[in-house]
Amino acid sequence: MNEESDFERICLLCAEPRVPSGLTQKGRFFCQTCQREWILEKRKIPRVGKNVLNSEEKTEFLLENLSLFNSSLGLEDLMFRFSELIADRLKKDKIAIFITNLELGEIKLAHYYSKQKYLQRAIKRFTLDYDLSYGILVEAMANREPCFYKFSDQTHPFYSFYSKLTGTKSQLVLPILYANIAVGMITIDYEEEDPTEYIEDEEILKIVVGQFAVSLRNSLLFSKSKNQSKHFRSLHTAALTLSQLYLNNHNEMIRMILLTLSGIVDSSISCLIEYPIDSAKAKVFKVYRDLDNYELKTHTESIESKELTSILQTKEIMTTDPSKIPILKTLGIIGKESMIVPVKLENGTICIFILAKQDSRFPNEEIEALNAFVSLARITMENSNLYQNLSNKERLEKEIEIAKEIQSNLLPRNTPEAEGFSFGGFMVPARGIGGDYYDFILSPNRNELFVCIGDVSGKGVAAGLVMATVRTILHSLVRVKDSPWEILNDINNYLYSSYKEAITPRFMSMILIRWNLVTDEVDVSGAGHGNFYHYQVNQKSLQSIETGGVILGISPDISKFKNESKLQFHAGDTILLFTDGVTEALNASEKQYGEPSLEKSFLSNIELEPKKILENIYLDLKEFVKEQEQHDDITMVAVRKI
Repeated sequence: MNEESDFERICLLCAEPRVPSGLTQKGRFFCQTCQREWILEKRKIPRVGKNVLNSEEKTEFLLENLSLFNSSLGLEDLMFRFSELIADRLKKDKIAIFITNLELGEIKLAHYYSKQKYLQRAIKRFTLDYDLSYGILVEAMANREPCFYKFSDQTHPFYSFYSKLTGTKSQLVLPILYANIAVGMITIDYEEEDPTEYIEDEEILKIVVGQFAVSLRNSLLFSKSKNQSKHFRSLHTAALTLSQLYLNNHNEMIRMILLTLSGIVDSSISCLIEYPIDSAKAKVFKVYRDLDNYELKTHTESIESKELTSILQTKEIMTTDPSKIPILKTLGIIGKESMIVPVKLENGTICIFILAKQDSRFPNEEIEALNAFVSLARITMENSNLYQNLSNKERLEKEIEIAKEIQSNLLPRNTPEAEGFSFGGFMVPARGIGGDYYDFILSPNRNELFVCIGDVSGKGVAAGLVMATVRTILHSLVRVKDSPWEILNDINNYLYSSYKEAITPRFMSMILIRWNLVTDEVDVSGAGHGNFYHYQVNQKSLQSIETGGVILGISPDISKFKNESKLQFHAGDTILLFTDGVTEALNASEKQYGEPSLEKSFLSNIELEPKKILENIYLDLKEFVKEQEQHDDITMVAVRKI
């Protein structure tokens, strides 16, 4: 086909492509269809079929890539392999993969493929706010539809910058959809505004983008799980380090706290304002981390407290744009988002933790890990004060009191607002700090409810620390895993790996129940915790349900003890979960309260609200043991479907 035959003539007024047909009048040519003067233009005819695959070729193309989609590639390797594959098939040089994070409201350029290596280095990481003001890219994600556009039609400065940097004139965009939710998008860059092959490129991409979406989501979840594991290890290591090494060196303790915080949340700067209530000045500690060059700098200064009044009055944890708070700019806190966490110590000292991210926001799992560590840091700071000012006995009593208060804050303060349910939770530690744990966790979309109860081996501070860490792990895992057994398995892995070589190993029993509030399905898994009670209102009968399983932390592999069961739970039914501190409570005659007494008390109060049921059971228990010392934590949970 010669060059001329690649073109056709068209009347731009009536859009009729054909061999010129019309009348010449006074040297001007008039279209025979629309009767208006014909403007002649050459327009290139799209070549059809150059890259388009037939059915057999599509099947072959999919089979070629099954190894990629079924492999356990890391996120970076997956994106590189996929973009390389597409570049080879489409004969294109510039391919980008963006990843969406709806939680943070951003779209990040996660990978850019080009044979021009300087481009890959220059682009690095772009991040767009998930905001329609950005134009066509965000619109394509929101509409979940492929599109082709010209950069010259876009008004946002991003497109001009991108075009100048890469030489791109137009772009094909394909959202990456998983369960009809956009988890990212693939873009193909063109150096011309009049592309002739984008339809064919789109058809080829559509063949594999669905499977790529599954692999991408799995890689993202795996990456998130690795980050959570890193947070858990950091919490555990930091707690041990702080408690053992820094009680007698206040400044070094603060620097270590800030360094650990910046590592947990990948913050470019971490800061602590420490203001003793009777002082005119506040001390400001700062740690700077250069995340690209692995450089670390620290700085300490004193500032008049009146200059910090606005931030010292902060009462609740908050995230904000640091450019909107003048004092943060004064302190050198810059970035896309900062987090402010206020803590007030027992001696009245006000501590304000401030962290900042340069180019992103704080995801939920980092916020939870941060909260958990700040609680541990507060214990260490309180202990440091005690170490300096109190006698050994007073220090120990005060430490337990502080830890007890912090632990009580980790237990549910309020029952979840789950329509159709009524809850009760009750815990009385044996030694101020307990190793028992219970929780109600409602998923962010309010479609799932998790209820759990557990018992850590041992008592006191050590057991309380394990309880606090397991709580953090559980709250993170319920966001990404549906199966109660999978969650118990991950908690087992943490306990075993963290305490297998400890002088005093730590074990934990647990029952974990998951309600699907949409389908009313109830899944139950146990980890050596024994049984719980289910009162069925229709039959007016009480059933003791044995959960089975094995205690967590004993073995590295508990797969052979896997247990999953379904529970039929109807309106009016009530369940009661408890720890052995209830049934094994002793009276003066060394007789146990026992399950028969618990069942009797439960049934005699069954008409009451769950919270009142637990209170009355405890009154019966106290009447039984009289003045006998409590040797184990007493914990109970009741849930009723209304």
